[in-house]
Amino acid sequence: MAEMTTYDYILPMKQSRRLVFITYPGAFLLDFAGPSAVFTTASRLSAEPLYEVTVAAPGGGQIVHGCGTSVVTVDLSTVQIGPRDTVIVIGARAKALGVVMRDRAVLEAVVASSETAERCGSVCSGAFVLAAAGVLNGRCAATHWEGQEQLAAHFPQISVDADALYVIDGRLWTSAGVTTGIDMALAMLECDHGRELKSRVARQLVVYSHRPGHQSQFSDLLVAQVEADERFGGLIEWLSQRLLNQSLNGSVRVADMAAFMAMSERSFYRQFVAMFAQTPGKLYERLRLSVAKDLIEAGASTKQTASKIGFRSETAFRSAFRTRFGVPPGLHRRMHG
Repeated sequence: MAEMTTYDYILPMKQSRRLVFITYPGAFLLDFAGPSAVFTTASRLSAEPLYEVTVAAPGGGQIVHGCGTSVVTVDLSTVQIGPRDTVIVIGARAKALGVVMRDRAVLEAVVASSETAERCGSVCSGAFVLAAAGVLNGRCAATHWEGQEQLAAHFPQISVDADALYVIDGRLWTSAGVTTGIDMALAMLECDHGRELKSRVARQLVVYSHRPGHQSQFSDLLVAQVEADERFGGLIEWLSQRLLNQSLNGSVRVADMAAFMAMSERSFYRQFVAMFAQTPGKLYERLRLSVAKDLIEAGASTKQTASKIGFRSETAFRSAFRTRFGVPPGLHRRMHG
């Protein structure tokens, strides 16, 4: 039997990971301030140097962001990307974004990161930089809702997920707008160190423990209110009040909506579909499932929720909820309650 030495009893320290945020003049400060707080908080709570955060920019030095706040950065060309690094490009308004999309140093760094780093990604409109570098070709990606159509039009090789907070496609991670970068960072943390630490960090930062990436950037109620014109604004408000007050006493029918609008059912249906590009029944189900999600997160039971939002069958509610949100009500409660 081989003789053991003192060194055999020494366990190696956990090797830390590094987050490299690529910024530039005019970029959104919150795009890296929020996610970086997730990783630095994880290190503090675990009392171990789990993560190192580096903020880099072409040429380095003091960078003034879109909000007017400046940050001292390291020169991007001096950053050597390794297999335990995560490189994230942050977003900006169109003018600043257009400049960085033509910056050869940034594009080369993104390409190198996509091949070498553990993860390469973006927050908000930073996805346009990844697209300009060509690393999103043939991939699925998310970006801020304002830029979804433009990203799809300018880069048709990319499959843009218009209904996602963040998207994971291999080692490429892309998120939607601003605070969704925090959701993506929490998902990365869970991949690295498990759900328990992720939950502790979320509680410390007073944010959702986990919003799955497939959740929409907007509530269905907000979308409906934004899309409605003067003709249908009153109807959406009426529906929302009934849903929010849980005063349904049964499901609202198309005939009820038409009566509220003082229209024939046939005319109401035709004009409604022309306005919302979906049937009244479909929109109404999306609205009440959004309310159901809020009730489930507040701790209501599946049976109570199904009854309050007008589902006569708990089984039908479970099926509809899972189809809409990707998980059954009980699991959603455990994740978000």
